[in-house]
Amino acid sequence: MNPTRAILRLREVIRRQHKALATEQSYVHWLQHYIAALQGMPASLPSEQKLERFLTQLALERNMAASTQNQAFNAIAFFYKDVLRKPLQDVDALRAVRPVRK
Repeated sequence: MNPTRAILRLREVIRRQHKALATEQSYVHWLQHYIAALQGMPASLPSEQKLERFLTQLALERNMAASTQNQAFNAIAFFYKDVLRKPLQDVDALRAVRPVRK
């Protein structure tokens, strides 16, 4: 599926589910970043490993907060589950640790 078609289908599903506009914008943003990251990965990798590499890259190279990584994970998981109808199994990526609240 080409990137433009993937984004259009994502928007269609989100709107059909009556999700907030902010959710749509966020999910489209993360899907665009994920698609760009896929360009440097072998096509033979399973989807779970591709997502693991993407999330690990966010943690190590971009030093993203845990909540940002969770948002990215939820956006991509939604895309696989609700748009492609191929839910991901176990994703084990390096994740940022949330600070302890006192």
